[in-house]
Amino acid sequence: MPLDSTNKINHIQAVVLKSFKGRQRNVTFVYFAAGVYTYTLVSVIMRPEQVIDPQIFDPSGGQPSLSADQQMVAPIGTNFVGVVFVADTTTNTAVGVAAALKYEIIEALPAGIVPGGTHIRVLLRRMR
Repeated sequence: MPLDSTNKINHIQAVVLKSFKGRQRNVTFVYFAAGVYTYTLVSVIMRPEQVIDPQIFDPSGGQPSLSADQQMVAPIGTNFVGVVFVADTTTNTAVGVAAALKYEIIEALPAGIVPGGTHIRVLLRRMR
């Protein structure tokens, strides 16, 4: 069935947002613009990225390394322009962010059945 009406697209996006309930947690996005850092709380789904494909070998003979430490699923309207990193804290202040685990964004791509996506999948690497 083609997604040819806005009612179908709106319904799919509403169902995807309902599926986020109970699985979300707040993290802090750190933005840098015009020489000023701003901290914004965003509700996202975060989970560790632990899937290693055993068919892809490591040239050194060791265990393959992961390209990402965490995978984040964010609502489609989330703004990633100017995001420096993501801090795993609900305290959106400089002190709270300094004490939290920090993740850099590897890539953020829209995904889903609707053209333009129903959510954004983000791969994160822990900053050490």
